[in-house]
Amino acid sequence: MVIGVDEAGRGPLAGPVVVAAVTLPKVPSSALALVRDSKQMTPKSRSELFGVIRSQALSVSVAWAHPRAIDRDNILAATLSAMGRAARRAAAKTGEASVLVLVDGPRAIRSFDLPQRTVVDGDAKSLCIAAASVVAKVVRDRWMERLARRHPGYGFEVHKGYGTKAHLSALASLGPCAAHRLTYEPVARQAVPR
Repeated sequence: MVIGVDEAGRGPLAGPVVVAAVTLPKVPSSALALVRDSKQMTPKSRSELFGVIRSQALSVSVAWAHPRAIDRDNILAATLSAMGRAARRAAAKTGEASVLVLVDGPRAIRSFDLPQRTVVDGDAKSLCIAAASVVAKVVRDRWMERLARRHPGYGFEVHKGYGTKAHLSALASLGPCAAHRLTYEPVARQAVPR
């Protein structure tokens, strides 16, 4: 049983990293043939395929690395920890004794008890990693839209926490909020979060 793991949101100044772990049927349906790296898809197609993946996957699990964990542990450690949590949950949901976790990128999950393999550009090489990429991106984007309502004025619903010109302008005038990663520049130079 193969579990694909990918993340969304390592680079933004605000919001969590969201990790997804997905197990697909051995013979995927033709609807899943449209799944690819989420960065190469439109928001509409990601959202549509998110529903297809959720309905057809054998297991889908999501884990989060919130801004405080990122600030405390660093982005890599927090992301790998979330990957481990998501993969373990997905493995438990499959009920299979034998699983292989495919991790997108060059870094293996630390202190991890399941067999794993890193796959550079995995979202282009593995359908289950690409599916995890879509799930992670859709879940994170939807969360950023919620954060936009909780912290108005930053434009999270538009730029999803990335360091765009509009976000930097809002950060300069409003200062950081609780959704920001305080160890990230230029957030670190700003006032205490409100």
